Amino acid sequence: MNDEQKRLIEALISTKCRCGNAKASKQTFCRTCYLSLPKQIRQALYKRISQGYEEAYAAAAERLDGAE
Repeated sequence: MNDEQKRLIEALISTKCRCGNAKASKQTFCRTCYLSLPKQIRQALYKRISQGYEEAYAAAAERLDGAE
């Protein structure tokens, strides 16, 4: 497991979204952030780590950062 994968697991376990709002543990983002993403990215976030999740997270983060 590399450092990026460890960081993503820690973010999943966390109860704080990258935007600062509360989120459920084992969910990538809070409801507001998640629902603001296109359906294709939301679906990709269900991939497993090392099977496409990293790319899905990066696409979602880029989209969310651009929305601010």
